[in-house]
Amino acid sequence: MNGVIAVYQKELALYFRSPIAYFVVSVFLIGTGYFFTHNVLLTNVATMDSTFQNMGIMLTIVCPVISMRLYAGEHSSRTMELLLTLPLKNWQTVLGKFLGAATILLLMTAGTFIDLIPMYLFAEPETTTILSGYLGFVLLGLAYLAIGQFFSVLTKNQIIAALLTVSVLLAFWFIGHLQTFQSSYFWWRLFEYLSFANHFSNFIKGLVRSESVLFYGLVCASFLTMNAGYLGWRR
Repeated sequence: MNGVIAVYQKELALYFRSPIAYFVVSVFLIGTGYFFTHNVLLTNVATMDSTFQNMGIMLTIVCPVISMRLYAGEHSSRTMELLLTLPLKNWQTVLGKFLGAATILLLMTAGTFIDLIPMYLFAEPETTTILSGYLGFVLLGLAYLAIGQFFSVLTKNQIIAALLTVSVLLAFWFIGHLQTFQSSYFWWRLFEYLSFANHFSNFIKGLVRSESVLFYGLVCASFLTMNAGYLGWRR
């Protein structure tokens, strides 16, 4: 566990020393504030449904930028070989880096809480639905980061890692639209299940389904496991 903590602390230090992290977090919070103002204050509707939907789409850009440097950045700073020779197990390195990126995600999420102040001051929103939406948002973000971390370890270029991640995330976000072209129930159900947007929409509606929680958990576990396996192969 000490190895995980050491990697985690290193990642956090690198994030807070990087201007990119501050820029990404600032852009996300400004974007969230804009969508909240437009969707709630200007329409006088005390729900976060549309805002959460916009936040989920923004994650397809934000998370790849956060995760792209996790391993590709090691190549840029010429520390990848050192990382591979450290007396750490593969899962310790993978988990430590993932937790570092997840901390940035949680800080971003916490920063959006300020948007809720005027809603609670001037309206009576459904707290359980908002909590469900935030839970789905965090789970969605963690899945995105796991995918981004995997693509970061596959390439030495941060931009390529980000572009690959964005492409995959967008594909899984919109894959649900393929349902309308399917006559087979199997393929219809498969595209529905693989759609990040469909699972996230359940949380936005206040439905915390075990199927959706398990889906995001499986995505995280699968890509983190592949990440650890690739590191083992590299060694």
